[in-house]
Amino acid sequence: MNKTKALGILIASAIQALPALASTQPLPTNFGGASTGYVQFGGSSSFQNLICFEAGCGGVFQANVYGPSASGPNGSSVSTMVWCVDYQLDVTYGSAYSANITTLNSITSPTDSNVRYGDLNSVSNTDGWVNSLSGPPGADLNSAAYRYTLAAALVSQYVDNSTPTPVINPTNLDGNSSVNKAIQEAIWYITYNSEYQPGTTWPPPGDSIGTSTCGNGQTAGAANSTGNTDYACWVQYAEANVGTVNTSAWAVISGPATNGVLDPPSDLFPGNPNYPAYQTFLVQVSPGGNITHENPTPEPTYFVLTLGLGGLIVFARRRRIRQQA
Repeated sequence: MNKTKALGILIASAIQALPALASTQPLPTNFGGASTGYVQFGGSSSFQNLICFEAGCGGVFQANVYGPSASGPNGSSVSTMVWCVDYQLDVTYGSAYSANITTLNSITSPTDSNVRYGDLNSVSNTDGWVNSLSGPPGADLNSAAYRYTLAAALVSQYVDNSTPTPVINPTNLDGNSSVNKAIQEAIWYITYNSEYQPGTTWPPPGDSIGTSTCGNGQTAGAANSTGNTDYACWVQYAEANVGTVNTSAWAVISGPATNGVLDPPSDLFPGNPNYPAYQTFLVQVSPGGNITHENPTPEPTYFVLTLGLGGLIVFARRRRIRQQA
């Protein structure tokens, strides 16, 4: 493990304990359909409630979103929560960029070039989704719309383990929970693809939560079920509950984008193919997302720690362990 990776995970573990600095809310309904916005992350306090593995971190992040139709940090903004649904790409403290914000019911099928991975519609180890899925009759199992809707079904099940019985609370999830780690890995399993990494395999070394099949009397999903710490069971849960997702109340944030068109991978970090684009997120659009956006007021000690960590740049999600010269 390289030093950057080790430092990132160490800091992420500390950040998991930090409460949010402000209350958040879903994006307003004028972000419905296919819109554009400007996404801005702050310092370390924006990267709260992370779910970390050997290969990097997912979970929930706090962002300010301007728009719709904003090309920069202009006008009014909404402080909201966004959830990692992308194993391939990264984001860092202070990232700010124009992005496409597309509600699930507005993603065109079979493909949508303005949604990250929306050009994929097959299972392939060279340029497609890596893992096959099942679903209801007639569902386009390999469309971006279907894959992200499954992810939304799982985001809604993150738990807070601070009470004797786990409570569903996606905006204040417990990053150390084995249930949440299984949910995060199930999301990454669903969206894992080879568009930027031909020949990829699943799972990455050291990150497998549970077995690759949900069996031996286990039941799919549910916070207190017998299969709640097995990512394969959560994949089955998503497939069985995909029809319960309000697709007008969840949106995909894809970026960076210029005038609504996703930038080619080489544009963001020229000459460095390891950083093709910003991480993809799900965000709730009111009403109907069924997630309460509430965060506690931080204690002074936490606030000082947050400021101290704010000057350190770490990766919120890494696609794999990389050797550095």
